Amino acid sequence: MKSRRVLAGIVLLANLFLSGCWSSREVNTLGISVCLGIDKSDKGYVISEQVINPKTIASKKMTSESPVVVYTQEGEDINETITRMTTITSRKIYHSHLRMVILGEEIAREGISNIVDYLLRNPEFRTDFYFAIARGSSAREILSVLTPIELIPGVDMFTKLKMATEEWAPVRGLRIIELANDLTADGINATITAVEKVDDGDTTNSTDTLKKSGEFEKLKFTDIGVFKQDKLVGWLDELESKGYNYITDKVLHTVGFETYGDNGMVSYDIPKTASKIKAVVRNNQPAITVEVKLTYDIVDVKGDLNVSKVENIELINKLVEKKLRIICESAIHKAQKELGSDIFGFGERVHDADKAYWKTVKDKWNEVFVDIPVTLELSAKMNSTGDITKSITQKN
Repeated sequence: MKSRRVLAGIVLLANLFLSGCWSSREVNTLGISVCLGIDKSDKGYVISEQVINPKTIASKKMTSESPVVVYTQEGEDINETITRMTTITSRKIYHSHLRMVILGEEIAREGISNIVDYLLRNPEFRTDFYFAIARGSSAREILSVLTPIELIPGVDMFTKLKMATEEWAPVRGLRIIELANDLTADGINATITAVEKVDDGDTTNSTDTLKKSGEFEKLKFTDIGVFKQDKLVGWLDELESKGYNYITDKVLHTVGFETYGDNGMVSYDIPKTASKIKAVVRNNQPAITVEVKLTYDIVDVKGDLNVSKVENIELINKLVEKKLRIICESAIHKAQKELGSDIFGFGERVHDADKAYWKTVKDKWNEVFVDIPVTLELSAKMNSTGDITKSITQKN
């Protein structure tokens, strides 16, 4: 009898834990949103939702219908505007599969703290989606683009941004937890990558019109937007974005090339980088040292350079270090002298170095930041010359 009671108790507990959650809904009553767009309007916000079209996804036949539908509403409050979507769609819009949040440039310049607060506070939103700022277009226009390769544009953007973050130094994929930390922490300002439409002469295709197979627009991730507090204040170009990611140790993998002589060129792969920021405060004067180390593998040699010779290896190392210096200096100059925003977290390192001094400058840190001396300690080392040492154009 006792064992039966124990078994009954286990079954009861199992039913409690295995039953559906209180907020579960039938899938066929939901509109799955994969991308959320937020623009500024005179009323407050224009909210756009890129929702999967289930008829297209489920169909095994070719169809001229768009794989997604973009719903748009305008209002003074984000939550109210999203809820108002129920007046134009027969399905409850569901955000747990959200892949991207696209911010209009105008709303980003006005301030994004309330947007981030809403997305963090609402339990329907997970934390694994990426942010991007629409540049040259509204967020709604970005959501309305149909992309090649991937059927769902929101998934295309997510996959593209993830891959570019892993392979291309100027791009940074940013999720909401890191963004919230950068917005609330002292001694650092936030950054968000831009997304824009590629002008290739074909602008006929969107979710509004799908005239024939093969008509698509392309989206690309470009410059990095720089914030001061929660407001967008400017942009880093490709070179400066690369320098920012090197300094902040966000480069996972990238490539580069150097020229030598009249027509020579060496291309290389960078599989590993490591960066460290250090601060010292002497006589109430802070100073920053940035260490960046990278290793690279030769993948292509144009010309007659023998990359197996020690003197040529040293030559290439110096060329790589020289370019790395130019890249990092460009980012520091833009942040200090043009934008006045500490996106590197120098302030956090100053806080760690001298907490008493930090208390005196915390409230005016961006003003102090613009004049801080920064020393770069850079190192580049060749790891491999590839499977051959001589160029195939080099004679024995």
